[in-house]
Order: sequence, then C-alpha cells, then structure tokens
Amino acid sequence: MENNYGFLSTRFYRLMEWIWRFAYLNILWLVFTLLGLGIFGVFPATASAYSVIRKWLIKDPDTAIFSVFWSSYKAHFLGANSLGYCLIVMGYILYFNYNYLAVISGFEHTFVLFFWFITVAIYLLLVLFLFPVYVHYQLKFLQYFKAAIWVAVANPLALISMILGLIIGSYLFRFIPGLIPFFSVSILLSLIMWNAVHAFERIKRKKQRLANNEDSLIFRTRQLKEKISSATRSIND
Repeated sequence: MENNYGFLSTRFYRLMEWIWRFAYLNILWLVFTLLGLGIFGVFPATASAYSVIRKWLIKDPDTAIFSVFWSSYKAHFLGANSLGYCLIVMGYILYFNYNYLAVISGFEHTFVLFFWFITVAIYLLLVLFLFPVYVHYQLKFLQYFKAAIWVAVANPLALISMILGLIIGSYLFRFIPGLIPFFSVSILLSLIMWNAVHAFERIKRKKQRLANNEDSLIFRTRQLKEKISSATRSIND
C-alpha cells in the first residue's frame, strides 16, 4: 500500500511539474511578446518557445526554461522577425489575390483560383513547419523555406497528426477558455514541435540508411539471401 502511495505521489508530482512548466513557458511568451512591443516580439518569443520545447523533446526535460528562452530570444530576434514578416507579406499577397478573385470570371478565375489553392497549401505548410525547422537546423535564410516545405511533404503522417492535434487543442480551449492565458500557446506549439521533431528524426534515419546504402535494391537482396541461407543452415542442422 505504501509503495502504491509513493508511486502515485511521484506521478502526481511530475504531472504538477509539467503543468507548471507549460504555464511558465506560456507566461514567458506573453511577457517577451509585450517586451518587443508585440509586432517585434511575437516571432522571437515564438522561436524561443519552440527552442525550449525542442529541449524537452530531445530528452532534456530539466533544462533551465528561462535561460534557454532568453538566450534564444536574443539570438533569434532578427532572424525570427525576418521569417515571421515574410510569412505576413505572403499572407497579405494571398489575401489580395483572394479579393482579386471576386472581380474576375471565366477561365481567368478558374486559372487563378487553381494556383491560389496550391499557394495557400504551401503557405500553410510554412506556417506549421518554418519555425520548428528554424530552431532545429542551421541553414541559410531561403533554405529554411525550402526545408520546411520538404519536411512537411516528406512526412504526411506527421502533418496529419499535427493538424489533428491543433484541431483537438483548439476545441479544448474553446470549451475551457480559462486555460487560454496560461496554456494556449505552449500547448499548441508543443503539439506542432512534437510532430516536427518526429519528422526530423525520420529524415535523419532515412539519411543514415542512404549513407549506409541500406535502402538500395542490392543491399536488400543481399539481406534476403543471407536470411535464406541462415534459415537453410538451421534446417539442415
């Protein structure tokens, strides 16, 4: 009975600890967004929150939250703002084209609408994956956009899981709005980053297999022959 009580108390303590961590990260995001006057703080604060969550997910859950957040905020202030405002400009262009669709008709409308939907899909991939890619990899500026799209397209299951998680999370905060000031940003960003990190790991393993020639037909044929030979020897013995 005492052992069960100790197990439950430890689990309860860990649960409370993680609740505090998510609330603390959410508060840091709000404070540093305001410190940047909103328009200059929201993107560095978002990148910093992603950096902290990334630390949690790569088996460093006891990382110093404020230290990582502050260091990331300073390091990514210009880069995160540059990426963020590129997304805003792209979003404005899409909005402008959407309004343009209302004043055209016929083939031109169909043609523009087709490419508008494709562009919106690409834009949504960037919104979801750009900042996780930014805090995970060291790339040149334009390469972040290419990498974000490539990671999303190469990992459709991660993309679907991410979207479903965001939908469920959004409904949760809709039904319990009191959680929004304390957990909304940290929880939603965690759902995105969790799926993104899994996508990064799958890409890493894929590259390792390619480097070892493990995905080639010759390698797989050799493996199959070795298994057949091993099974034959076992039967003969």
